[in-house]
Amino acid sequence: MEVTKQLAEKAGKTSEEIEALVEVKKKKFSGLLTDSGAAYMVAKDLGIELGLESMRRTTIAKLSDGMQNIDLLVRVMQVFSPKEFEKNDKRGRLCNLIVADSTGEIRLTVWHDDVKKIEEKNVKRGSILLLHNCYVKSFNEKLQISLAYNGSIDVDPKELFTDLPEAKSELSKIASISAGMNDVNLVARILRKFPATEFEKEQRKGKVMNILVGDETGNVRITAWNDLVEKAKTLEEGKLVRIEGAYTKQGLNGLELHLGWQARIENETGKNPQIPAAGEIIKGRSEKKKIIDLKAGDSNILIEGKIVNVNPGVLFYLVCPSCGGKIHKLDEGIVCDKCGEVLEPDVRSVVSVKIDDCSAQINVVSYGKEAEKVIGLDSKEVKKQAEERGREQLIEELQSLNGKKFVGVGKAKQNDYSNELEFTANTLEID
Repeated sequence: MEVTKQLAEKAGKTSEEIEALVEVKKKKFSGLLTDSGAAYMVAKDLGIELGLESMRRTTIAKLSDGMQNIDLLVRVMQVFSPKEFEKNDKRGRLCNLIVADSTGEIRLTVWHDDVKKIEEKNVKRGSILLLHNCYVKSFNEKLQISLAYNGSIDVDPKELFTDLPEAKSELSKIASISAGMNDVNLVARILRKFPATEFEKEQRKGKVMNILVGDETGNVRITAWNDLVEKAKTLEEGKLVRIEGAYTKQGLNGLELHLGWQARIENETGKNPQIPAAGEIIKGRSEKKKIIDLKAGDSNILIEGKIVNVNPGVLFYLVCPSCGGKIHKLDEGIVCDKCGEVLEPDVRSVVSVKIDDCSAQINVVSYGKEAEKVIGLDSKEVKKQAEERGREQLIEELQSLNGKKFVGVGKAKQNDYSNELEFTANTLEID
C-alpha cells in the first residue's frame, strides 16, 4: 500500500512496522476502518501529515447500496439547515448536504457532533470535504452516504483539486425576485426581527418567525419555519445574512421569501460594500412627511424633529419567551394565551417621547431594541433600575434627551385610549 510506504519513510520505520500498527488499529475498531483510514489514524498518532494524493479513494459513480469503508473527496453543492430529532427518548441532530465529484452527486447525511463541526468550520456551497470511512445505503430508491463509526471529515484540505465540479451559486438581488421562484440565494441586511410564534396544525406543533431584510435594491419579508426559527433568533438586526435555498410565496403584504426544509440562513462573514447600513436602507425606502401631514394608517413613514419631552410611562413590560405575546399573572402563576404556563417571562422595553418638527408635535412610541436606544439600557437593566430607583426617577433622568435630533421610521395610528394620533417607530436614531 503506497500510503504505508510513504508513512514508513516519513516516520523512519520499516514498512512491516507500519503495517503492524495499521492492523492493530483496524482490530481495535473491529474492521470498521479502511486500510487507508487506519493508516491515517496511525499517521496522526505519530504526528505525521500525509499528502491526500496517496489516499485510495473511490468515486460517486462507483457507489452501490451496502458498500462500507468508503473514502470520498467531494465538493459541497448545497447545505440544508440542521434539524433536531428525538428517538427512544434521546435527542439528536442531523444535517443533509448535496456533494459531488466529477462523476456525479449524492446526498451526505452527518449526525450529532459532525453537525457541530459542519457549523464551526463554516461548511458552505463550494467547500471541499475529504470523507473517511463512509457507508452507502438506499433511501426512497436513491443512494445516500453517511459516516460510519469513527468516520471523519476534513474540511477544505490544503491541496488543490482540479477534478471537482464547480459549485454554482448565483446570488439574487431583492428587486429581481418574482413569484414562483425556488432555490433563491441572496445576501441582505437584517432590518427588523419579529417575535417567533408557535402554532398547532393537524395535531402537529410548529414555529414560525418573520424577518425583514433589505439590500440596495429593495426589502423583502423572510419567513422561517420550525428548526430554522431557533437559528433565526440568534441573528442580529443590522448584520448581513446569507440565505440559500428559499422559495417565493405571495403573502398578505406582497411577495415573501420562505425558508423550508431545504433552506439555510447564516451570518454572512464577508463584507459587502454595496449593501448600505440598515438605517440607510430603511430611510431610502420610506416616505418623508411633516407631522402635521400625518394621517392614521400611514405606514413606512419617516419623520424627524427634536425631542421636547420624555413622557411618563411604565418603561418595561413582560412577555412570553416563546412567542413574544402578552402574559397574565394569575393566582396559580403566569400564563400565556398561546403557550400556557410561563416559568420565566422575558422583559421588553417601551418608551414614549414627544417630537416637534416645527409643523406640529406628536408622541412617538418605541418598543424592544428601539426603546433600548432611547433609554440607553438593555431591557433587563431597565427593569432592575425601575424597580430599585423608581420609574419616575428614570424618566426624570431621561429628560436630558430634550433638544436632541430624532429620526424615526414607522406608522401613524389613533391611540385607543386618548383618541389622539401617535407614531410607532419601528427604527429610530437619536443624535
